[in-house]
Amino acid sequence: MEQEQLAQIVALRRTLHSCPERAGCEAQTKARLMAFLAANTSLTLHDQGLWFYAAHREGEDLPGVAFRADFDAVPTEEGAAHLCGHDGHAAALCGLALLLEGKKLGKNVFLLFQFGEENGQGGEACCALFDRERLDEVYGAHNLPGYPLGQILTRPGTMACASCGVTVRFIGAPAHAAYPENGRSVAAAVGSLLTELPGLASPADYRGMVLCTVIGCRMGEKAFGVSAGAAEVWLTLRAAENGDFRRLRQRVMDRARALADRDGLGCEIALQDVFPATENTPEAAEKVLSACGGVLLPSPMRWSEDFGWYLQRRPGAFFGVGAGEDCPALHTAEYVYPDELLPITAGAFYRLAQAPLLRKDP
Repeated sequence: MEQEQLAQIVALRRTLHSCPERAGCEAQTKARLMAFLAANTSLTLHDQGLWFYAAHREGEDLPGVAFRADFDAVPTEEGAAHLCGHDGHAAALCGLALLLEGKKLGKNVFLLFQFGEENGQGGEACCALFDRERLDEVYGAHNLPGYPLGQILTRPGTMACASCGVTVRFIGAPAHAAYPENGRSVAAAVGSLLTELPGLASPADYRGMVLCTVIGCRMGEKAFGVSAGAAEVWLTLRAAENGDFRRLRQRVMDRARALADRDGLGCEIALQDVFPATENTPEAAEKVLSACGGVLLPSPMRWSEDFGWYLQRRPGAFFGVGAGEDCPALHTAEYVYPDELLPITAGAFYRLAQAPLLRKDP
């Protein structure tokens, strides 16, 4: 990447960093990205409302490969902040756009700029791209603090875990604390569910890693004359494989409903922030390792990433780019995306764009 191009995307990254926006509210961010591409590239821009994509077209009948970057910020008490590096991801994808100018690769290349990664909603919505364009493969990247600066890391199979938030609401009936038998207390159901969760997530029952994390619980009110008539339990479920994730989720929901039936309670269950596992196509992961000089990540990342929605639709791979062994952790107040990663990530994308597409079965 030429120094002038690098200066452009560094300035863009810093501009994006100064205007962080929460998932679903990224109007300024999206506008700035589209304006940058319109001013500095000949790519065709396609506005899709909350998101957009840019197209490097070489022929209508040619195969296509997509590269994705997210652009939302982490929600904070003050509003939002770029504590996950999505400002850098988006700027690096714009770096790929600059590298594509005037090039002939024998394929069409699509740059997908996605909203709403932090709450898991953007990836599923942006799968509409696969219905609009011919896409044979899809790739994405995330910076990884704690790994050597610029090191490319990926793995076949699960790269990042599936997860979701679960809210279980038990609905009973309050009563005078002196006559609790006149109501329907939710306490026993809450207690049973909490104590049974380790068994529901027993490693012996699953192929890979599963976790059931208790986030919190709210039961009754601090009114000492009234028994608890309603409660909510908040959980995060996590698994390294999509099959295990579906099984764990169903077991928890079935047990909550059974406990409610046992105690004559109502039961409402809601899912939030649903992320499928990001399961790399083995051949695509190998392509990342060979084309980008990467190293094999020995185990999946426990966090979730909604790139998994794309990999359910097309072959491809998600990979990490080391942000430095001393880089502060993601989602902490000290974290800032290292600008040194911009040309490395853009260059990795460009090498993958140049590489032959995966061979298909006849």
